[in-house]
Order: sequence, then C-alpha cells, then structure tokens
Amino acid sequence: MSQPSDWPLDERSRRVVSPVVIRRRLARHPLARDCFPLACGYYERAYGHRMSRSRHDDNLLIYCFAGRGLLEAEGRQLPVGPGDLVVLPPGVGHCYRAAAEDPWSIYWCHFSGERARDYLALIAPPDRASVVPIGLDPTLRSQFQALLEASCQGFDLLGMLHAANMLKPLLTGLAVSLERARSHRRRDFDLRAVQAFMLQNLDKRLDLETLARQAGLSRYHFARRYREAAGQPPIRHLIRMRMEYARYLLETSDSTLAEVAAKVGLDDPLYFSRQFKQVFGVSPAGYRSSHRRAAAAG
Repeated sequence: MSQPSDWPLDERSRRVVSPVVIRRRLARHPLARDCFPLACGYYERAYGHRMSRSRHDDNLLIYCFAGRGLLEAEGRQLPVGPGDLVVLPPGVGHCYRAAAEDPWSIYWCHFSGERARDYLALIAPPDRASVVPIGLDPTLRSQFQALLEASCQGFDLLGMLHAANMLKPLLTGLAVSLERARSHRRRDFDLRAVQAFMLQNLDKRLDLETLARQAGLSRYHFARRYREAAGQPPIRHLIRMRMEYARYLLETSDSTLAEVAAKVGLDDPLYFSRQFKQVFGVSPAGYRSSHRRAAAAG
C-alpha cells in the first residue's frame, strides 16, 4: 500500500490506516476482495499538507470541499478547488499540496481490490491522474464521513467488511454525481454562441485565451467544457472551421493563397498550406487545381 501522508493531525482531522493483517484478509474475503479500503481520512484546512510519491501502488481519491490545492503529475500542473475530485490510479507518480493562502479541506481514501480499476473507470481514465469537477455535494461528504467512521473498526474484520461494502456505493455515487455535473455544464455552456463567435472572427488571431474570455471562463475550464460539449478541443475545431472556409474561398474566388490565408486569420501562407494539407490531405494549390478541372469537365 502507498504510504499516506504524515501530515500532523489537529483535533478536527482524522486518519485511519487499516492494519496489514486486516488488509490481507479483506483481499481474500469473497465479500470484499473486489474492492476494499486501505486507509481514509479527513483533513480540515490542512496548512502545510504535501505529499510526493515516485511510486504509487494503490488507488487514491481526494475530494476537496473547501480551499484549494495543486496536483502535479505526468508533467502537468492541475489546480484543485472546491467540488473537485483528485483521482490517482496505481503506477502514476505524483505530488500534491494544499495552497499556502487558502489550504484545502479534504476527504481521502486509498483503496484496492480485484475490481478496483473497474470502479475507478466509472469516474476517470484508470491509467492517468485526473482532477474531475464533481461539485459540492452534501451526500458525497456524508458518504465519505460514513466510510471513515466504519473504517475506525480497526482489527474488527466484520466492521471492515462493512466499510468495504460502503466504499462501493461511494464510488458509484461519485460516478452518478459526475454525470449529473457534466449534464449541468452541458446545459449551461453555450456552445453555439462560442462557435458563432469563432465563425464571425475567422480572419482574426483567435487563441484559447480569447475564446475562454468570450465564454467567461478560465482557459482550463473553457477547454474542458468545450471538449465535453463538442467532442474535440476548441483550437482543433477552430482550425477545421478555418480550413473549411479556406476551401470555400479556393472554390469560389481568385484570391491568391496568401490572401486566402489572411482571410482565415493566418499570416504565413506556408503554415496555412501545411494546415490545409493536414485537414484535407492535399495542398491548397492542388485542391484549387483539381476543383477547377472537375468543374470544367462537368
């Protein structure tokens, strides 16, 4: 089992680590071996909380319900705020820490089992670190608290079996909450308005910052919401829009390639040609030539 942090507990916080003998029995027990807790806890305003692991052997969830923190994993830095769930599968080295000015308050749980990966896959990709926006849900906090209370049974196998079978509805409950949060964001996020803005400004130098500002979101949350709503990243979609318009201009005008590039917001004709060929498999000049031959033949 990956070692939990040794952050010094105050009177408001709790940490429970299941004894090795109980973990081994749970791993063999038919009512628990599919998925069972190894350790869990609750930290309130965890000043100075920090943990770094180059090796990680189990599954870890951290539910932040107040304050802020940061996850570093796989070359990425992911901010964590209220309503976010940190998901750390086995084998992913990582470092996480509470913010210095506004430290997070969190519930956390290490777990393992034969089907732990399947439960984790309901929530996030089971092979990479994730920060999943679930939202502030009092029911989830109650479930984490109930799991923590049940895990306090220590060497009582029956009590830990009870804890193991409280973990599973918690994990499926997280999946349900996540789907509700995604549905809510899809309803709130005006994809059509963003795409209309993109279409109206194809000749301008649009970037992720500009699009996010138009939507009233941070770059990180805009990119995530756009991907969820459209099925692809916003800049990739913007490039596709530019190239579709460029194709129309090549078919209907005598504009030079440099002029077409400028009309789709690209100053460099060579870069424009590479983007066009990447999307359509042919250069702009080749496309215009073949289109004109086909039109003449028709």
